[in-house]
Amino acid sequence: MSELFYSILHRPYVFVFLLAFLAFSWMEQGKLRTGIWLVTGYLIALAAEWCSVNPAIRLPFGYYVYHKDVLANDLLVFGVPFFDSLSFAFLSYVSFSFAQYFMSPLWRRGLNYQRVTSRGIRNSPATLFLGAALMMIIDVVVDPVAHLGRYWFLGDIYHYPSPGYHFNVTMANYAGWFVVGWVIIFVNQRIDGFLANRELVNDKPVELPYVPHKGLFAPLFWAGILLFNLGVTAWLGWGFEPDPDVDFDAAEVRKLFLSGCFVVTPILLLAAAQLVKPSNRPGAEDLTAWLADYPNPKLDELMTGRSS
Repeated sequence: MSELFYSILHRPYVFVFLLAFLAFSWMEQGKLRTGIWLVTGYLIALAAEWCSVNPAIRLPFGYYVYHKDVLANDLLVFGVPFFDSLSFAFLSYVSFSFAQYFMSPLWRRGLNYQRVTSRGIRNSPATLFLGAALMMIIDVVVDPVAHLGRYWFLGDIYHYPSPGYHFNVTMANYAGWFVVGWVIIFVNQRIDGFLANRELVNDKPVELPYVPHKGLFAPLFWAGILLFNLGVTAWLGWGFEPDPDVDFDAAEVRKLFLSGCFVVTPILLLAAAQLVKPSNRPGAEDLTAWLADYPNPKLDELMTGRSS
């Protein structure tokens, strides 16, 4: 318990994002599916990390080593930091939700955007692939700055015995993030389909709360994670003042910041374009299918004018 409390107190950024995920996921898919996503996401990531730090397996992320002396006060599970595997749960979900944002029409009244995502779109192969890709893109920004953790509050928690080409991060690591994201999303898509069929048989569809502007939450959450890490990178590149005897290349970190901006900016511009694109508005069939999958009297009245 003391190690868990240490992780919570000294890794607050992870647990703030985790709390945001729990609230966001509950609004989008209900408490049962949120709990299942949290558990499956953590366990799948834990298994993947354990295999990768095992020199006999080295998959799916490629081989890397955690520094257990630095992590001595953190909670470790099978040699893997608890907070690290836990982050895969919310990173995979926000990437999945952001993928649905791109795949779905948006209903709008003023600044109140609602994402009209039928269950068919939610559980489609296209959403699965895009969600896994968006999760991998998160790591393109996160992992290089995490690799510089000795210079900021993360700490020097790991290294690659054979550094890669992208700011010392290996290509295998990025491929592993895509694969793990794909597996987490796929498993939860299948679970959602099973639960939906059971709810249909029992005539008890999941009831989700009406929250104004909920359609904007996924891109804002995804962007917030990336901007946090880009902010740390910018501080290292322009604000960090190392001791004279510390080997630190500020110019290289500034290149890292700029490369991260070049990756993230086009995606956020495309997300913004979704808000104003006239063809991205739902038709009557879209609304009917969505409200059939996720009945909500408030949304029904707001969108169709029907009073329940």
